Amino acid sequence: MELSRSWRVIGHLVLLTCCLAVAAPVAVVLATALKSPSEVFQPSLWPSAPTFDNFATLFGKARFADYLWNSVATTVLRVSGQLVIALLAAWAFARFAFRGRDTLFAMVLGAMMIPHLLTMIPVYILMARLGWFDTWAALIIPNLAMPFAVFLLRQHMLAFPRDLLDAAEMDGAGPWRALWRVVVPNLAPALSALTIILFVECWNEYFWPLLVTETEASRTLQMGLREFLESDGYSDFGAMMAGVALASVPAVALFLILQRRVMDTFVASGLKG
Repeated sequence: MELSRSWRVIGHLVLLTCCLAVAAPVAVVLATALKSPSEVFQPSLWPSAPTFDNFATLFGKARFADYLWNSVATTVLRVSGQLVIALLAAWAFARFAFRGRDTLFAMVLGAMMIPHLLTMIPVYILMARLGWFDTWAALIIPNLAMPFAVFLLRQHMLAFPRDLLDAAEMDGAGPWRALWRVVVPNLAPALSALTIILFVECWNEYFWPLLVTETEASRTLQMGLREFLESDGYSDFGAMMAGVALASVPAVALFLILQRRVMDTFVASGLKG
């Protein structure tokens, strides 16, 4: 049903308002990061003379480079592991028939319903007994198995055209080769969307790194920003905003890189619906 002109105008106004509400804080952060200390609290939005001194101050006062490296490395390793494990588990649930398959998948769905905070204390005790405190292992390994990722990829694999898999089998491709040569390339939109979700969740994580890290050498960027805020952030607001801007860059850059494939996912879902 085609909407009337008035409803289309209202819809565009609502979308414009939402866009402004999202863009305004980002613009304020970027503008403040480029302002000199004398301009930080001025009413003007954009600085009269943009400067990168706040970024230099940030790297000079705190171990920001170490925090950034820890976040980048642990996030890349963790998300890569999550994708591989979820892909293999989803392929097993979608492709093979074995005893107890439905029961195992029901357990995966059940694990998805358990609040993360409920399992945090047992995992914390396990990390202590393994001696993994203050290491990357404590930041990466406990979160490698993601039930949501398994569920999402399994549902996409069930909708995968059976004819393509049959053709691959006729060409001599086994299950392993069919997964990587046929299924994965066609699941690129779903994998891209899942990558963004997992990346943002890991990148923004604060509470778990706070529990399992003890020294600055293994702390992540989010903890570094908090420490800087408590030490100098309230007096050096421009440098704090520079840190916030840098912390936002990786997630935004990843979305811009993968946005076309993510949009393809929504388009395909709409066409199938």
